[in-house]
Amino acid sequence: MSASAWHQFVFIMGLGLVVSGLTTYIIVWMLVAVHLRDHHPAERSRLGGFLLAPRAFGWYLLARYRALHDRGLNALAAPGCIGAWAIALGALAAIAAKLLSLNGVSA
Repeated sequence: MSASAWHQFVFIMGLGLVVSGLTTYIIVWMLVAVHLRDHHPAERSRLGGFLLAPRAFGWYLLARYRALHDRGLNALAAPGCIGAWAIALGALAAIAAKLLSLNGVSA
């Protein structure tokens, strides 16, 4: 595979990860937000109401939902954690592939 084809593949793969992670994150956030509202209102107010708030996104990335010791929340939030990591890693892969292709670096 030539260098440009390799960069294009990694770029498109990264974008695919971002889209799939974002879809998972948004769907799961709605379920987790309702669970937090009903069972952990203090944590819900601390995270804020916006699903892409940096505090909420970091909460998923660092799996801080586990500190609440709520098995139901753990089951709901685990796919959101995977989605958040897919967003972060996919964005990094797409950015790295684009920067490397612009600089003419071959893989």
